[in-house]
Amino acid sequence: MIGIVFVSHSAKIAEGVKDLAYQMVQDKVPMASAGGIDDPENPIGTDAMKVYEAVESVYSDDGVIVLMDLGSALLSAEMALEFLDPEKQSKVHLSPAPFVEGALAAAVQASVGGALADVLNEAKNALAMKLDQLQVEEEGAAGTTAPVPLPDGDQKTISLVVNNRLGLHARPAAQFVTVANKYASEIQVFKGSKTANAKSINQVAMLGVRQGHEIQIVASGFDAEEVLSELKALVENNFGESDSEMEPPAPVPVIADADEKGVLIGIAASPGVAVGPAALYHTQLPPIEEKKIDDPAQEWARLETALSHAIREINSLKMEAEGQIGEAQAAIFDAHALILQDPELIEDVRNIIYTDRINAEAAWEQRISKMKMQFTALDDTYMQARAADIEDVGRRVLRQLMGVKLPELIFEQPSILIAADLSPSDTASLDPSQVLGICTELGGATSHSAILARALGIPAIVGIGSAVWQIDEGRNIGIDGKIGKLWSRLNETLLDELQAKRDAWHEAQDQAKLTSLTPAITIDNHRVEIAANIGGPLDIDIALEYGAEGVGLFRTEFLFMD
Repeated sequence: MIGIVFVSHSAKIAEGVKDLAYQMVQDKVPMASAGGIDDPENPIGTDAMKVYEAVESVYSDDGVIVLMDLGSALLSAEMALEFLDPEKQSKVHLSPAPFVEGALAAAVQASVGGALADVLNEAKNALAMKLDQLQVEEEGAAGTTAPVPLPDGDQKTISLVVNNRLGLHARPAAQFVTVANKYASEIQVFKGSKTANAKSINQVAMLGVRQGHEIQIVASGFDAEEVLSELKALVENNFGESDSEMEPPAPVPVIADADEKGVLIGIAASPGVAVGPAALYHTQLPPIEEKKIDDPAQEWARLETALSHAIREINSLKMEAEGQIGEAQAAIFDAHALILQDPELIEDVRNIIYTDRINAEAAWEQRISKMKMQFTALDDTYMQARAADIEDVGRRVLRQLMGVKLPELIFEQPSILIAADLSPSDTASLDPSQVLGICTELGGATSHSAILARALGIPAIVGIGSAVWQIDEGRNIGIDGKIGKLWSRLNETLLDELQAKRDAWHEAQDQAKLTSLTPAITIDNHRVEIAANIGGPLDIDIALEYGAEGVGLFRTEFLFMD
């Protein structure tokens, strides 16, 4: 991991900038401060030995970036390099970036695994927002410099066909962007006339790459060949997905049933039968009010803090989901975290705050709403459903900014949950012993909420429409997630039928599990080994439960990531 050192004439300023950067990236980036001199009566100054010790404390072979405020800070930093071994000297870079803005930009880019050249470039270009706000021409402007050139290297291009079932949906897009951010090269992805920055998850996802689509990847930089090789392996391995993974059930048309009273029809999202009391869940946020502000920097700092807290929440949620549904399904939250670290998104929101001089809530909602519309406007229905993921992370940040806590999904008794829609975060936090079934006004069978409901084994019907709110809190209802049918009025005969159907479904599930534990032998007496694809140790219990005898594919990159 790249280390960062902050050098200032004032120990308080150096430590303050470090604290500000820490609020954005927490412990993800090693950072140290070197400020002031050890003279209580005259503490203002710089000390080369302090800089040297700070560099040594965060040193790694990935490199160290030193940011300085002015004057003797530069001289002390240059002197400190002379105390280092020659091999280390070559990996320590003195940045001409603005001290505060450059520090924050460098810390964020380093935290997502950015290569050294990318981190240097982000820091050096950190004044772009101020130049734009103050209407200063960048070329020839005082105090500005040209972007850091990329390392020398030829441009390389490869063409690949994406063969995994649902293409570059959120989880593969997250893997793709994570790999791209490990390298210094500038990387672009092309699909037909569309292009995307390979290091931006939102741009990659909005390419709308599906199974069978061809993409071209162009990399420019000294490590272009290496990044293309790793991306090629990732794509050809189908991002670790099997052909059947995430296969959605056949959708049922959203129509009203005119023949039966008290029956609602929606989209079958997760099979199974459930009977129980209805629990209504409302998640409305207060209206977002746009306000003019006098201090854009303060609003930007508020947003940075909200983003940092939201990312921590997502990481905690992912850990909980891994224990409940396994790493493969929980990987959707990697994509959610990357959305909040997308450099294009963050820069756009920052520009809105500084240019329009409006509050962080309004700026964030404006940009997130635009992104949701971009996904909704795509032709592909699966990619349209990704708008729910954008809304999920967008609302998470708004809740942080507004100090709003949503009601917990905890019920007095096992119930059937009724909601306008459920975000992936909501769904992953459900307890199958408490949530017997799910019914939503909105949503589709290919949403990540539906996928997670299937992974949890919770029957679910989505896209029922506004009629679902006609059901009273606590009313006993029944659902069949396989056919997308909800009964809001249960008589004794219907109740017996549903309970018999539910018992038969559970019995079939139990029998299937028992059968899965027996040897797999064909009718001509040939023994077949059954193996499971896993992402880590947490997947082993699930694999054994369903009769796996070994591991077919192990996602070894998680060994290094964890």
